[in-house]
Amino acid sequence: MSMICVALTFLMFVSVLYQIVGRYIAHTSIAWTEESARYCMIWLAFLGGGSLVRSGENSSVTFIKDRFPPRIKKIVDIVILCIMLMLIVVIFGLSVTQVPKYSLNEVSPALRISMLIPKSSVLFGTLILGIQLLLKLIDAILAAKEKIGDG
Repeated sequence: MSMICVALTFLMFVSVLYQIVGRYIAHTSIAWTEESARYCMIWLAFLGGGSLVRSGENSSVTFIKDRFPPRIKKIVDIVILCIMLMLIVVIFGLSVTQVPKYSLNEVSPALRISMLIPKSSVLFGTLILGIQLLLKLIDAILAAKEKIGDG
């Protein structure tokens, strides 16, 4: 996953660099570079989100949760993971029905590719996020059961 994110970042960089060179040196605007950079960034956001959830580096606000004792904190973590997973499942379900419906006959203006490619980032991104959240939830539940069994 991280190699795909690195490749997308590189493609986005090259696309933007090409746009800058074209605009300021060749004095011409190259339309497809902006669109390709945008689609790379969209895919990068969804795929990178899955990597961040897996490593536990996703952003979160914890100032309320940090005030709880450790035992309650574990329960709150499980509840938060359940809520996140439910939201991702809803978004995935909607994307399964909506992405093909509105993307199959649509073509991007500059790149002339099917809009199914950029719009399917929601589908694949939420699938990966859902899998990562499910694995994290299982780990949290097993860790909580171990702690209860030990304590």
